[in-house]
Amino acid sequence: MRKYALLLVGLVLASCEKEPEFSAWNQTMDGMYDCHSAAAMDSAELAAAIVGTWDWRFVRSTSWSYYESEDDYSGFVLTVRADGSFDLNQNDTATVSGTWSLTNSWTTFTLNSQSYVPTLWGNLLYCEPYMMFYSSPADGPDNLYEKR
Repeated sequence: MRKYALLLVGLVLASCEKEPEFSAWNQTMDGMYDCHSAAAMDSAELAAAIVGTWDWRFVRSTSWSYYESEDDYSGFVLTVRADGSFDLNQNDTATVSGTWSLTNSWTTFTLNSQSYVPTLWGNLLYCEPYMMFYSSPADGPDNLYEKR
């Protein structure tokens, strides 16, 4: 009987675990695909729209276990230029420079970058003032940038 009482107490305590509190950025990310699809931009329109300076805001991964962070890449600033070049300033500690182009993907476009930048990988979803790199369908993280 004592075993069952301990088991019951253990089950009750385990079931009282709090639900995680999700960041408000999740709502922004959840609406990105529909907003991007409704805009129906072609590659030239999208290329023009992403030119500018972007602040990294949020990452989430839902592939194996849920993970989110507003701090992982805090301070990363992406500058995308119309001439096909970009710079990613990593918190004033390092800068990655390279070239970019848009490539057709299974849902929209991807930003093909040389040099490789992990936060720029995935399908590119644009919904002013946000740009999201959507890689969760391939078990990767989704990264959100906000235009200055």
